[in-house]
Amino acid sequence: MLPMSTDPIRPVVLFVGGTDSSHKAGLDADQDAADAQGCDAITIASAVTDQDLFEVRSVEERLMWDHKATAAMEEAASGARPVAALKFGLLPGVASIVEAARLVARVSHGPRPIPAVVDPVIRSSSGYRFWRDREMVAVRDSLMVAGPILTPNLDELAELAWLDRNQIDESEETRIRAAEALIFGGASAVVAKGGHGPADAAVRDLVLEPGRDPVWIERPREPGKGIRGSGCRFAATLACALAAGRSLTEAAEIAGAFVARRIREQGAV
Repeated sequence: MLPMSTDPIRPVVLFVGGTDSSHKAGLDADQDAADAQGCDAITIASAVTDQDLFEVRSVEERLMWDHKATAAMEEAASGARPVAALKFGLLPGVASIVEAARLVARVSHGPRPIPAVVDPVIRSSSGYRFWRDREMVAVRDSLMVAGPILTPNLDELAELAWLDRNQIDESEETRIRAAEALIFGGASAVVAKGGHGPADAAVRDLVLEPGRDPVWIERPREPGKGIRGSGCRFAATLACALAAGRSLTEAAEIAGAFVARRIREQGAV
């Protein structure tokens, strides 16, 4: 964890996620996004992973991390700058999912509610599955009902909504119905990322909040294969923008633009 700035303008965001031995994703990507958005990051490791672009070699779940997160939030609250948003990445087992659910419920429904963003990391970029049946049940039964803002990619959206992946590509109406199912299941909002859509189409991110019309955010698809940690960076940027007082739609626009910029920068190397 890096020491926090004393600048009262910089919002503070608590990040919970995995460490990545390649430093391309997880908490490293969260820190990259926080630095770019001008917010201070408190980072708590839920897992230690050994992985690269091709495989995940090991995942060590860090239990009881919620006590560290709670202590960090209390310490920040005792100063001039309390935590203004939370972002969760890799939650590698049922215990971590339940711990996250408790923390989300606490901050979402407390006397001073703050946004809690959950990037539902079901699989790694290399295809390793972090969440199997037991974890998926825990997500639906405890984490989702706690009221997080979910940021699934299209593969994750399909799984969480019990749909076949091909159905998600059939129409935008199907994506909306899938996001509605997650809100019906307890999510406070859904930002469904369109980066995993057809390669020849523009990227269209869906923002859905209860009682509001769906909002589509479109941007050109960047050439190339993308970058590792794009989902981490999107959700982390979203959390930082929300912490700074942006609306969810504004935050999603900022997050999409930041990820697109990082992809362009990698292509220019």
